[in-house]
Amino acid sequence: MSGFHWSRNQRLSLVGRYTLLSVGVVVCALVALSFFYQRFSNELIDRLTGERLSAQVAATSNKLSAFLDARIYQLVTLSNHPALPAFIEAPNSPQAEEALTLLRVEADSPDLYGVLFFDWNDNLDRLVAGQAASGPPYWSKTGWDIRGLPRVEHEGIEFIGPQLPENGNSGWLLMRQHIRDTGFGQNTSVALHVRLSSLTELLVSAGVAGVIEPLLRTPGGIVLDPTGRPAEVTGELIEGPSILPGWNIVMSVHPGTILQPIDQTRFWLYVTATLIIVVILAIFFALSRSLRRRVDTLVQGAHSIASGDLYYRLPEGRRRDEISTVAKAFNTMAWQLKDLIDRTVRAEKLAVLGQFATGVAHEVRNPLATMKTTVQALTRKEQDVERKVLLDDMGHQIDRLSRVVNDLLAYGRPGEAAPQNTEIRDLFRQSARVLEPIAKDANVRFYTSGDSGLKLYIDPDQVLQVLLNLGINAIQACKAGGTVGLRAEQNEAWVEIRVTDDGAGIPKQHLLDVVQPFFTMKSKGTGLGLTISQQLVEANHGKIHIESAPQEGTTITLKFPATKTGTAQEEDPEDVQEDQITDRRR
Repeated sequence: MSGFHWSRNQRLSLVGRYTLLSVGVVVCALVALSFFYQRFSNELIDRLTGERLSAQVAATSNKLSAFLDARIYQLVTLSNHPALPAFIEAPNSPQAEEALTLLRVEADSPDLYGVLFFDWNDNLDRLVAGQAASGPPYWSKTGWDIRGLPRVEHEGIEFIGPQLPENGNSGWLLMRQHIRDTGFGQNTSVALHVRLSSLTELLVSAGVAGVIEPLLRTPGGIVLDPTGRPAEVTGELIEGPSILPGWNIVMSVHPGTILQPIDQTRFWLYVTATLIIVVILAIFFALSRSLRRRVDTLVQGAHSIASGDLYYRLPEGRRRDEISTVAKAFNTMAWQLKDLIDRTVRAEKLAVLGQFATGVAHEVRNPLATMKTTVQALTRKEQDVERKVLLDDMGHQIDRLSRVVNDLLAYGRPGEAAPQNTEIRDLFRQSARVLEPIAKDANVRFYTSGDSGLKLYIDPDQVLQVLLNLGINAIQACKAGGTVGLRAEQNEAWVEIRVTDDGAGIPKQHLLDVVQPFFTMKSKGTGLGLTISQQLVEANHGKIHIESAPQEGTTITLKFPATKTGTAQEEDPEDVQEDQITDRRR
């Protein structure tokens, strides 16, 4: 890397990106250190000055006072309502119903448990429960008493409590005021049953986590935390503003925590610097190992290709760097090299076999014709039955040899394709006329299906020969009761024809051999059927693919280019009925 120089063309190089990554890590680390140090410093200043804290405490005091003022206004409105005396003295009157409606609306406030009424002896006379009501005195009045609770007066309102949470019951506070004179000389008061936690929850915004904890001191010296429960005071208490007589905000301060950020800052600076050094070393080590490993993979691929393993491929991955580009180029070269070698070997093999087959066929064809003529003449004149049977058998064997010779000639001298627009329905109709009788004799079900309106750009005679050859092979592979089918469907710019059967199948180790010349798994086969079919398919710019499994059947897929002009036309109903191409069942 010592010879590395920056240039315009190297900005995205592998070494350049590794260098930029390392520099970026260092820069990000320095920025992070500066950010954390500044943050700790600012926070320390705020804690030492206390200006922000004072403002928060003042704001919290205002929130608590506003909360109490709202409840006072609510209580005064209820106690002075003209219908409230009727609710006490004449509960069945229309005014009592009006008062009850008002009381239910007020009691449904989320900050209240309900509205309570007391007689002159502080006994609970009646109540209106709100949605938040739970526990005594709503479920049971047993053990519920306000006698003995602290009481203070503020603006004509009596504050009773607080009652702390205990035995699964929530804490509460009563705000009570006498209702106006009913005219009967009774002294009745109305009280708001306030959730204690609704008041203490307003303390949350006034503290600084870990340093200053806001608390609420109540009459009797009980100190409450923001959840409304008695707090364990561990730090120094600093008095804050008063919100009611005997009720004031206090701050629990932990002086040792104020200096802790300085020590933490220094510690984390050291830790961060150490981590930066470790990360940089780890990154360089990982990058060097990754680079070495990827280069070794390229070398291994080159050795594999050189040793003849043309199926070896390099992992390309998702990276877009020089090594990935080389890997992609290497794989492309390997594919092209393998394809070139395969085509060359096949062409040479076909040329040699073709010349051999053509020569043999010419040498054998004429003698066979003479023998056939002679046997036919002898058969006509022969009177002995046994000799006539022997002559007929000889004629059949000569016909079989003639077919083999014709296959050899077709393999050695394949004709050029004359492509034209051809409808699938015509191919399937002609195939069915030949294959259905053969399938019927073998007790095999034959059918055709798919889109009969598809058109191909092929030589119809050659493709028909392929379909007949594959169809006969499929029927011969099936047992009695088996099924053979032809199906056509469109796949983008190609038309696929599938020849399927549920016969014996082809072993996996023979899938590549079945298209080789003279390879056959049948006792009476020549081994040229699939080879000739492959020649004809490729002559029509098509592809052939074989899928098979023993005892499960075989599917041979032929792919041909679709028609170049026009599309599938509307089918005549009679043609559809004649073809029975959607589901042909014989």
